[in-house]
Amino acid sequence: MQVRVERETKESATKYCIQVASFSKPEAAEALRRKLANKTSTPVVVNENQEIGKHQVRVGEFATREEAKVFAADTLRQLGYRDYLIVKKNVAAGGGELTLAMRGPEGLFRVNKMGFLFFPTSITNLLRLDGKPYRGFFELSLNKSGRITVVNQLALEEYLLSVVPAEFSPDSYPEFAALAAQSIAARTYALKNMGRFRSEGFDLTADVRTQVYPGATGEKDLTDEAVRRTFGLAVYYQDQLINAMYSSTCGGRTEDYSNVFDGPPVPYLIGVVCATEPVPEQKAKVSLKGTHNLAKPVYSDDGSVANRSLELAYILGLSGLNSVTEAYLTDPPLREETLKWIEKARRIAGRTPGKIPPAGRDLRTRADFLRNAAESFFGAHEIERRISSADADHYLANLKDGGSVPRSARKAITYLMQQHLWRSDPENQIRPNESLRRADALSLILRWIESVHPQILRRGVFMGRAESGVSGPGISIKSGNKIQQFPLASDVRLFLVVKGASTPADGIKMIGNEKVNFHLADNGRIDFLEVEPNPTGVSSDRFSPVATWNVTMKKSALAEKLRPLTNGIGEFRDLKPWKLGTSGRAVQIQIIGSRRSVVMNGYKVRSALGLRDTLFKISRAVSADGNIKSFTFHGRGWGHGVGFCQVGAFGMARAGRSYEEILKTYYQGVEIRKVY
Repeated sequence: MQVRVERETKESATKYCIQVASFSKPEAAEALRRKLANKTSTPVVVNENQEIGKHQVRVGEFATREEAKVFAADTLRQLGYRDYLIVKKNVAAGGGELTLAMRGPEGLFRVNKMGFLFFPTSITNLLRLDGKPYRGFFELSLNKSGRITVVNQLALEEYLLSVVPAEFSPDSYPEFAALAAQSIAARTYALKNMGRFRSEGFDLTADVRTQVYPGATGEKDLTDEAVRRTFGLAVYYQDQLINAMYSSTCGGRTEDYSNVFDGPPVPYLIGVVCATEPVPEQKAKVSLKGTHNLAKPVYSDDGSVANRSLELAYILGLSGLNSVTEAYLTDPPLREETLKWIEKARRIAGRTPGKIPPAGRDLRTRADFLRNAAESFFGAHEIERRISSADADHYLANLKDGGSVPRSARKAITYLMQQHLWRSDPENQIRPNESLRRADALSLILRWIESVHPQILRRGVFMGRAESGVSGPGISIKSGNKIQQFPLASDVRLFLVVKGASTPADGIKMIGNEKVNFHLADNGRIDFLEVEPNPTGVSSDRFSPVATWNVTMKKSALAEKLRPLTNGIGEFRDLKPWKLGTSGRAVQIQIIGSRRSVVMNGYKVRSALGLRDTLFKISRAVSADGNIKSFTFHGRGWGHGVGFCQVGAFGMARAGRSYEEILKTYYQGVEIRKVY
């Protein structure tokens, strides 16, 4: 079925034209048309008469037969055309009113200025619009701009089945209490804003101006259940439905309505902390215990703590020992050990075997080890291809004792320096002729393995305890959109990552959404685990992928985006937060120009710049001449930050909070009750 806008046609009074000739061939008719058109200013056309198979050349369009006769006598006769006919015809006047025309199978055709209603053939069948299914029925009408308005009329509870998963994905945030809270907030918002677009013939839009509504195609089982189990519930403040505003991620604290939208205060839309203490039975909080081979920190030549690399090397079987002790690590490696380590490392990393150091060559000095191990692991040809003698002279000249490095080892060591796979000691020395400890050799080889085979450790986000399918203690890890359960080894090596440094930990308390790197033993258990605390701390919205974000813009690009808002300020120079709200958001921003400065609403500036939120700090990159080149916004959150925080609700639900507790956290002083 197709419906489109068409213009009505109205027949005018009878018109007359002069038919000069009739031809079987269209070429002949067209030739005469051109000839006559060049000799008179009156329109000349070719009329195709399909019934008789003729192409008729006709001149003019006259209101009466007499006018046509006069033109023929005065003009056509003088041009030599005496055999002509006066032809009567009806001409559409144009200017008719717009109407809706419906066309369908078997020659169906209907026209109606008022519009059409479409109903499904049964309650189990759904209507489709542009191929997408919708519940309820359609009302099609002409709007003021002469286009079609399609209104999907359906029950509010059916509407919510589509809105709730579109606004808050149950696939990404599968916590029932959070989805139930979203259902009630969406129902309240719809009821409060019902009739907002009544002058245009509908109540709500299907986009972000009100609530996203994609039709039945977006419905999900979990949100269907949340809508049904909260049937008719809405949020009230002093016996009135609230304006149940919500956004994706509040960045740890919501903001006052008045600060964001420059309006009067709304008592239930005030800034609150987006965090809650977990109840004892909550899912995410887990206390992990770790064991370690090394009781004390072991430092590498470059001054960094080597425990993490040494214990991972042991887990990977690189050392070939049942245990690794501090005493063992402080001695130089034997030549046979070094060769075994390199061979094992090549197999782990999937490297093509390189040249084996000649028999009798001593590998205990730093220079000899770095040269021969690097050539065996990365390949002498690769090093030779990348590093010239000039490169080596340049890099090694920056070391205090670089001149004492044997010429045979200079390119290999330069290669490692260039690839950030070896660092000098804290005194900027290499000490090429001193012995190398086993600790340094093992940690270096491990670093090389990870450089070419980073998949040696899996990566993900900690979600909580393993809930099923795991014997003994286990954890749940999310990678992409997939959540898997993994058992823990009884002697798991546990490390805490802070600012890129990995430190041994006897125990770590995890609350959810920590980044983790882990290794699976052959028995499928995690035997090595690194944990990076969430940068947003215990904020309930820490599970959001935009809990923190960074955006860098060139100064020129930023100025162009602000231009429509900043007429008359001159050349754009800088911008800075002018007033902070209760959440720390930049609710007012000063824009500085060469002529003057202006202070603007932060939400408007954020929209113009395309930033996720106004909860940010700004750093600037400055050129050598002192001018600002670019701005980097270090932000948190996504949305306006007022009212209900969707991902924060998910975090609260994981902490054991009910949908009522969640809603009353974000909407202050409210009650939840039945509307119907």
